[in-house]
Amino acid sequence: MKVINTHIPMSAKRLLFWGLCGLLCSASVSFLIASNYDVMIAFAVFLALDIVLFFVLFRMQNTIYQKPLTALETKIDAITRYLSKKITDKGLQQIPVAEQRSPSESPTSSDQSLDIPDAFAQIEKNLDLVAESLSAQSREVMELAERLQSIFDATEEAIIAIRAPNALLAANTAAYRLFELPKAPAQTAESFFFKAPPIIGLIEESIREGHALVEQFSMLKEKKEIILTARARRFRVGDSEGVVVVLNDVTSLKKMELLKKNFVANVSHELRTPVQIVKGYAELLDGAEIAEEYRSWAEVIEHQAARMERIVADLLMLAKLEQDPASWIVKETFFLKSVLAEAARTVRLQYADSGATELDCPDDLEVYANPGLIEQAAFNLMANAVQHSGSHEKILVGAVREENTVVIRVRDYGAGIPPKDLAHIFERFYRADKARSSASGEGASRITSSGGSGLGLAIVKHIALAHGGTVRAESWAGEGSLFEFRFPKATEDASAADRPEGPSSIPPASPSPVPTPNQGRSTEVP
Repeated sequence: MKVINTHIPMSAKRLLFWGLCGLLCSASVSFLIASNYDVMIAFAVFLALDIVLFFVLFRMQNTIYQKPLTALETKIDAITRYLSKKITDKGLQQIPVAEQRSPSESPTSSDQSLDIPDAFAQIEKNLDLVAESLSAQSREVMELAERLQSIFDATEEAIIAIRAPNALLAANTAAYRLFELPKAPAQTAESFFFKAPPIIGLIEESIREGHALVEQFSMLKEKKEIILTARARRFRVGDSEGVVVVLNDVTSLKKMELLKKNFVANVSHELRTPVQIVKGYAELLDGAEIAEEYRSWAEVIEHQAARMERIVADLLMLAKLEQDPASWIVKETFFLKSVLAEAARTVRLQYADSGATELDCPDDLEVYANPGLIEQAAFNLMANAVQHSGSHEKILVGAVREENTVVIRVRDYGAGIPPKDLAHIFERFYRADKARSSASGEGASRITSSGGSGLGLAIVKHIALAHGGTVRAESWAGEGSLFEFRFPKATEDASAADRPEGPSSIPPASPSPVPTPNQGRSTEVP
């Protein structure tokens, strides 16, 4: 037979005991009355005693169970008030320990002992554990918030968080310092960015696109013009959109860059005359009657002077292209094929041992640009291809019109450009010679063998920018490289825009799959 153990709280057992004792007493009294007097009187006394006993037991039951419930309610209320003050009032940490009350302490005096049943005691214990855990977590959250705020304020970049459409969520100290604003909590995006209207457009674009960038804009600060860059990214703030904006002050960097460009331009201008004098005297020595050993020395001097002259000329060209090219570039309408053919002829004269150059350009392709600069860009691209493809590899040069854009493509079949160098080839003085010459097996770098200045592709980039175009490059290991020079076809004769063009034999920017490791490696310079 299964034995079922029923647990009865101690207070309930005591109540049952006193109830049985009361019944026995009332029954004894009624029995004595019935023996000496009348039975009806005894029965009436018994009922009266039972009623009194029931009333007493009922009051005792309320006393036993009501006090723990009241104490539990008071304790829960104390815990709630403690947590509320702990989370919202940072000043609570400054209160002396003697004045702080732990949630586990009973709201009643310590000498008051409550006869609480076991179930209520367990609930009380669990609530104490929950209160301690919440208190520890609230402390961790506050410490983490303080650390993040310290990092946020110590950042040199200006960081501003905006809730759409224009509510200011947060801004660090650098942001307030940049915009010369007090730390007022009621700022809006319009008032915060009053001095920098481009930021408002940046925020709107970021909300639409997810991210946005302003590469450069100017703003007045302390009656001085400063140059800033800004980027923004969208994030979620509850049910609405938010944007975080990061601004960098690049004024000093731009000033240093300008100083460097001016220095290079001034030095190049000053070097031009002495270099030409050295070259002239070297040519005189080469034609004079001197020993053969001295003649070889004169040839070295003449060769290096010519190389220095080209470097100086390229530096002056770069300086001129970087300083407001629109003010001096004269554009005209001309047939592109003749300019490309002249550039190819100059390459053949300068590189006598180069391979064949195949030119594919429609005879009636007219463009509106500066013919001298376009020829310079084409020559630099072809010379770069010749230098990097060896003496017997052919060079493909083509031009085609794509909608309102003219594209000049130069394709070589050399060793290709390493991926790590591809993103930097349009920078001035950047060279990838060692990797490319060792891959091609020629034993000498292109630029060194040709005496190049290392500025050719940088000049191509700035010529493209001066015409509102772009230049890009793709490369495949062991298969060569492809360069694209694009510029808008803004001719004076709008009727020429609809002329049909034959297909170009030069492969497109994304050719068919090539089984090489560098497939798809490309770089583009706007």
